[in-house]
Amino acid sequence: MLTKMTAVEAKLFLRDPGAPATVIGIPLALILVFGLIPGTKDPSAQFGGQSPLSTLIAPMAVAIVIAMLAVTLFPAALAGYREKGVLKRLSASPVPPARLLAAQLIVNLVAAAVVILLVVGVGRIALGMALPRNLGGFALSVVLGAAALFSVGLLVAAFAPTARAASGIGALVFFPMLALGGVWVPKEQLPVFLQHVADVLPLGATINALRETAAGHAPELLQLGSMAAVTVACSVLAARFFRWE
Repeated sequence: MLTKMTAVEAKLFLRDPGAPATVIGIPLALILVFGLIPGTKDPSAQFGGQSPLSTLIAPMAVAIVIAMLAVTLFPAALAGYREKGVLKRLSASPVPPARLLAAQLIVNLVAAAVVILLVVGVGRIALGMALPRNLGGFALSVVLGAAALFSVGLLVAAFAPTARAASGIGALVFFPMLALGGVWVPKEQLPVFLQHVADVLPLGATINALRETAAGHAPELLQLGSMAAVTVACSVLAARFFRWE
């Protein structure tokens, strides 16, 4: 039953061309546009002798696609089902509503994985971008970052009564995290206090952990601890306040 429901959710996700196009287009545009700027593929002392493309732009693109899916599309879809009464009808059927939640999570996580592979593949093949030097740490950062950001999205879905409200709340969460997480301004250029804030916010912790591992370093404990703490806290709150109708 979960397999069939996941297949249906995947078809619904792909039926709206705007969502897949946005999720795929923005990260790939970041890689291609910045990759074509002179100097971004060259080693830089500012980035430890490595290129800005592989140690800043690619991690940023990976983190943004996870955040877009987790904080905007995922909660809007769940809130839309609540608004239309789908969750209420499921609660009265033999199919538990939690199965729909699992199917939605699977579809969004698979979409994130596909886009991440595209970002890394296009960067490597088309632009000669270096692969992450600490591949295990990079993968761990992706998993923890996805867990943290999707738990935030689940918390948004717990409170949003409609899809429009979920999109609005998601935007209010998403854009400040972009500003304070080291996306619009690299973490190193922020004031010292905001550098610590960037490592605590889920999107900033994800980006900066990916940057560390792409450069061959280990992610900082503050970044890993923050992602784990956000996952637990938001998941507990979402389970406490989530309503199926």
